[in-house]
Amino acid sequence: MQFKTQQVDDVTVLMIEGKLLSEQETSGIKNQILQGLEHNQRKYIFDLKGIEFVNSACLNFLVSSKGIVSSKGGHMVLCNLPDQLKKLLVVTKLETFFSTAAKTGDALEMLRSV
Repeated sequence: MQFKTQQVDDVTVLMIEGKLLSEQETSGIKNQILQGLEHNQRKYIFDLKGIEFVNSACLNFLVSSKGIVSSKGGHMVLCNLPDQLKKLLVVTKLETFFSTAAKTGDALEMLRSV
């Protein structure tokens, strides 16, 4: 699993690629979020178009990341969701728990209004 970050105005875009199979693989992203929150970064986009495989560890990572961001008054939007993740969110009834957007540009628009 790899990730890159990009700053667009006051929004941090996390572009995640590969397989999120374990807690250890996601620790770098969580650390990035925690550091950002310490510096009053409150808006995050998770661009997931590069995700190759989705399992419970991936879902747990997304839920806990949203909890971390929300607990500090922040906002998180998922975009470019692979079909497998879309289906998993429906099956687990989490599709309304997350804010989602089709594309990164749509996610940026959503966060500009908060």
